[in-house]
Amino acid sequence: MVFESRGERTRAAILRAFVGLIFRNGFDHVSVQSIAAEAGIARSTFYEHFSSKEDVLRASMSQFFVVLARCVSSDDQPLELAKVLDHFWENRRLTDAIFAPTPRRILALSLSEMVEKRLRERSVELVLPPRLGAIHIAEAQLALVESWLRGRAFADPGDMAAALHRSSLASAAALVRAKSPSA
Repeated sequence: MVFESRGERTRAAILRAFVGLIFRNGFDHVSVQSIAAEAGIARSTFYEHFSSKEDVLRASMSQFFVVLARCVSSDDQPLELAKVLDHFWENRRLTDAIFAPTPRRILALSLSEMVEKRLRERSVELVLPPRLGAIHIAEAQLALVESWLRGRAFADPGDMAAALHRSSLASAAALVRAKSPSA
């Protein structure tokens, strides 16, 4: 039997409250006070776990984004990728809440930081600074997922997973500086 600590339960309550509020009211109309009230906690308790509503947004998507970031460094498609895309597809009615300008900007930064970490772990020289390469890849990943969720074109989630993995891996490979031919 696994027991959650009080802190873990509080953090989970904050995340649940945030998700409910963002999908009802939109990110811009959610405040720390409204999250705390919805979670049944004091604002001071909120700040023991998160620094801002932006921090909660990043935390709520991190389990999905870590899988997307893994696409740039794994030759094999991450096993969880299809599950992540299935989850996104099943919850596509919530696309407007996540891809509104402010949350999308925050999430793009969060994903690019995860991708940058992956790029830096590789022992290769890149033609661009890792941060710029990571921004490029993260924005491409989000654009593909958003377009798909908005119904601009249909694709099977499994095919989306394969395309997302291959295009992310190819983008990362394209950033590697070519070795100069030896004389």
